[in-house]
Amino acid sequence: MASIPQGQRPELLGRVETGKDAVTGVFAIANEEAVISTSEDKTVKVWVKRDNGQYWPSIIQSFEASCSALEYGPDSDGHFAFIGLSNGQIHEFHLSTDLNRFEKKRVYQSHSSRVTSIKVVPKHNWILSAGRDKRFQWSCTRTGRDLGSHDALAWCLAVEYDETSKYGFVADYSGVITVLRLTESGFASVTTLKGHTSSVWALAYDSERRILFSGGFDQTIVVWDIGSQKGTAYELTGHNGKIRSLAYSTITRKLISTSEDGMLGVWDMDAEREETTEWGGSNVCEKCNVPFFWNVKGMWDNKTIGVRQHHCRKCGRAICASCSDQLSTYPRMGFEKPVRMCQDCHSSLTTDDRSPMASFINMKSIVTSLHLVHTLGHMVTASEDKQIKIWDVNPMMMNH
Repeated sequence: MASIPQGQRPELLGRVETGKDAVTGVFAIANEEAVISTSEDKTVKVWVKRDNGQYWPSIIQSFEASCSALEYGPDSDGHFAFIGLSNGQIHEFHLSTDLNRFEKKRVYQSHSSRVTSIKVVPKHNWILSAGRDKRFQWSCTRTGRDLGSHDALAWCLAVEYDETSKYGFVADYSGVITVLRLTESGFASVTTLKGHTSSVWALAYDSERRILFSGGFDQTIVVWDIGSQKGTAYELTGHNGKIRSLAYSTITRKLISTSEDGMLGVWDMDAEREETTEWGGSNVCEKCNVPFFWNVKGMWDNKTIGVRQHHCRKCGRAICASCSDQLSTYPRMGFEKPVRMCQDCHSSLTTDDRSPMASFINMKSIVTSLHLVHTLGHMVTASEDKQIKIWDVNPMMMNH
């Protein structure tokens, strides 16, 4: 069974001191030693590495409201950037190849409050966006025309897209992920994905295998197999704080996660895994038959006091505390930290069953945004210490 070695730290290549306001988005600029970032200070900046090794801004563009979301990519004659603002607007810019000119192309009046996420689909000339106005919006980047919108029941927080099916994925504050089939003239509801117990703030997508990753404030990452259309899903648990960002590498098939525990997780998504077991329901312990505390008849018949119900995370049986007093990791099912198991399941585990499929690295600060440069094996992060850092993640990503 493949496992990621523990303690494979990325190598720090560069650092940018951004100032006193929070960075809300960051991307490494393609084929350049440069970074583009947005901030609550109402600016977007392009940072270029100088001869002395330090990063200095070549462009500072100011706006009338805080910059709350960023989408970036290369195009035929330079680079595109979409900046979402706290007032609901999205500004489209063209960045020149020399990184010295930033030309405004269009303003989209997409939302009535803070823009939380932007996704550009160059193949269809679409821009998808989410906002705190509880709206998911998509528009045409050729004409600027609004193509459609979907109103959710809670703040929309993150968006992703599958080109094969034209599915748009919208994560919201209630923990629900809505799946919509998008067209030039509207949408069709496909399904809702319910696997989190609190807000979903991060999405990532494996376009090759058509797998969606979602990270929530419940400290859990859920892996959704969209391509199989079988409803298969399993959890990844290893963080001890809210999930803040996700990124996936199709080259190494590794998932990167960051959390409010200050840790960066690297998950091997090429390993064989098992779907999360559904929890059983019972009025008595399925191993020793002691009644649970709500089972009044069972307590009366057995002249005993009812106990609290627990579940074995491996087999899903409803059991009492005495029959589930064992703890173990079980990475095949996504449990990288010890979870409750019944005695039977615990005794059946081998050393190989406990072999980790993820590693966790202390980043010394909470990473709120990250971008992977797959071809170079580089990563750029923005964190709560108001710093942007550029990393070489090849040792961390390539080892098994």
